[in-house]
Amino acid sequence: MAKKTDDSQNTESTGELEVASARLSAALDLLDRRTSALLERMKNAREAGEVDEDRARLAAELDAAQARADALEIAAREAGSALDLAINEVRSALGEV
Repeated sequence: MAKKTDDSQNTESTGELEVASARLSAALDLLDRRTSALLERMKNAREAGEVDEDRARLAAELDAAQARADALEIAAREAGSALDLAINEVRSALGEV
C-alpha cells in the first residue's frame, strides 16, 4: 500500500506543479501585456515631446520671420518716404512744384 500513497503524493505534486505553472504563465502574460502597454505609452510620450519640440521650434521660426517682415515693412516705408522727399526736391529744383 505504500506504493499507492506514493502515487497519490506524486499526483498531488503534479497537480500543484500544474497549478503553479498555470499561475506563472498567467503572471508572465500579464507582465508582457503591461510591459507592452508601458512601452507604447512611453513611445507616445516621446512622440508628443518631439511634437512639442517641433511646435516650439516652428513658433520661434515664425517669430523670427515676423520680426524680419516687420523690419522690412519699416524699411520699405522709410525708403518710400525718402524717395518721395527726393522726388519733391528734384521737382523743386526743376521748378515744377
